[in-house]
Amino acid sequence: MHFPESALIATVGASGSGKSTVARAFPAGWRLELDALRALAAGSPGDQSATPAAVAAFHALLDARLERHLPVLVDSTNSDAAVRAHLLQRARTFGVPSVAILVDCDLETCLARQVSRSPAKRVRGHVVAAQHAAMPSREQLLAEGWDHVHDAAGIDLLHLALKRAAAAEPDPLNEIRLLFGDDLAAAFAYTDPHHERGRITIADRDIELRYNGGEPYDQPWQARIGGTCDCGGDLWVPVGSAAELLAAYRDEPDDEAVCASCDDTLFVG
Repeated sequence: MHFPESALIATVGASGSGKSTVARAFPAGWRLELDALRALAAGSPGDQSATPAAVAAFHALLDARLERHLPVLVDSTNSDAAVRAHLLQRARTFGVPSVAILVDCDLETCLARQVSRSPAKRVRGHVVAAQHAAMPSREQLLAEGWDHVHDAAGIDLLHLALKRAAAAEPDPLNEIRLLFGDDLAAAFAYTDPHHERGRITIADRDIELRYNGGEPYDQPWQARIGGTCDCGGDLWVPVGSAAELLAAYRDEPDDEAVCASCDDTLFVG
């Protein structure tokens, strides 16, 4: 399945139908979702008081991407005809194709999926039922003016996701990100060409890390701490989480340190 390089793509389905699963087959940078914008505005995706701010941000971002002919995917129910009409109008204004992905799901399943959601993202049953009842058919969407209409079940979404992942450049910071989180990974830079040493630096303060293959520790990454071994060598302690990295930064590790020069092991906690 080929999607235009420049397009407005909209999921159409009731809450709980699997829209967000469909959306995740596409690059994260394409996706616009009111829940995510509400969370940015108010700290919670379910805080309806943030809806006006989220809607304003949504419209601004939608137009910004369409003006540049960048693909955008509207991850929302889009069960309301007026909402779809607005999306079509914006696509036509900026001269980009419009694509609707119809996510069909029975009402019982949509309702059952609400139970496992967090309270902030749970949608009331009568709202889900109203969205489900308002779902348009493929023929209706084409009659509205959508350039392309696809049933989600007919799209090989796994192939789309795998193809995108295979084309992506390897991420040398992936392990750092998994261990210590996005913010610390953004402040990390390797200091050698083999990706075995680096520093996390923020406002002229830093902590040095090195990779040692995991032996003799379970954690393959170590952080340098203050002080030295009796032989004068630098001391390193294993770190496998942000909490352990913080302890090392404070020179308060609750673990043994190894000397970089003589390989002696010292208890420094």
